[in-house]
Amino acid sequence: MYFAPAQWAGRLLPGDSVVDEGAVAFLPGTAIATSGRVEAEGIDVFDPEGEILLLTVAIDSDLTVLDWIMSSFDGAVDLRSRASVYGDRTDTEQREHNRHLMDSSKDVATIVALEHLGVHAADFTGVLFFETVPGGPADGLLEPADVILSIDGRPVTTVDSLRAVLAQLESGAVAVVTVENSETEELRDVEITLGAHPDNGGPFIGVSGVTDRVRRSPLPFDVDISSGAIGGPSAGLAFTLVVLDVLSRGELTGGQRVAATGSIRLDGSVGDVGGVAQKAVAARNAGARLIIVPEASADEARSNSGEVPVVGVANLEDALQALADVGGDPVGRLLG
Repeated sequence: MYFAPAQWAGRLLPGDSVVDEGAVAFLPGTAIATSGRVEAEGIDVFDPEGEILLLTVAIDSDLTVLDWIMSSFDGAVDLRSRASVYGDRTDTEQREHNRHLMDSSKDVATIVALEHLGVHAADFTGVLFFETVPGGPADGLLEPADVILSIDGRPVTTVDSLRAVLAQLESGAVAVVTVENSETEELRDVEITLGAHPDNGGPFIGVSGVTDRVRRSPLPFDVDISSGAIGGPSAGLAFTLVVLDVLSRGELTGGQRVAATGSIRLDGSVGDVGGVAQKAVAARNAGARLIIVPEASADEARSNSGEVPVVGVANLEDALQALADVGGDPVGRLLG
């Protein structure tokens, strides 16, 4: 059977079509077991009977007219423009971007889990950024591999401290920004003439996508998560839960298969992720007894979860309560 390319749909069917050249389809992906993905040395680990499933979305860029038709009837098929998913990144750049997000997600998940268990696990050591603002003060002077350590000798260890330091300066002033190349660890001082922020007129450097650089504190044991070829930040909540499950006695899931999606932040809050409707189908197909999603996405998940209950959560505590409500054991503390 032959199907015309999806970008022809607008020519074959009356009216405007959401399918055009560069469109992609979000389809149900897979529910991946996390058992065996946590490796630990120097600390007791426990093999739970239950399973925490992380959820993925399949993205199909080879669309057909059938895809367009199915998207009108099947809530698990969602057509989007390629630009809305990938931005202006190439396939190679997107893979690298997703790998970076996954690496960060695993680190944050491990830290959040260990901190919940009573272990001091995080040191804040600077500010990362995704890119410089085109035409902004730092454009051509700083690179995404740079980590901001100080401004005019004032330490910058977190995004909040960066804002506090900038608040003490004036737009138009020349500031010495000390940065560390994250790849070579080389330090250098860069003179930047501070600009006026377009929103509030305050001084700004001109970098976007700023985040805290967090390094794990030295510990007498090691905990690592294997993510394989999975990319992106949406497994953060699932990884946090599986670390807690493996390092705690008892059954965090009550011995059941529980699916989870959502990014995790250092304060334990759960961030929104995409493709929740498709992930709910993957969870249902994998036999999950409960699906945990970001609070804002609960209705979207329920639209495709069938008989599987869905719980929307705002933070890790909410997720642990959802597990306790289905018979999960409480999490203790490793220290103290």
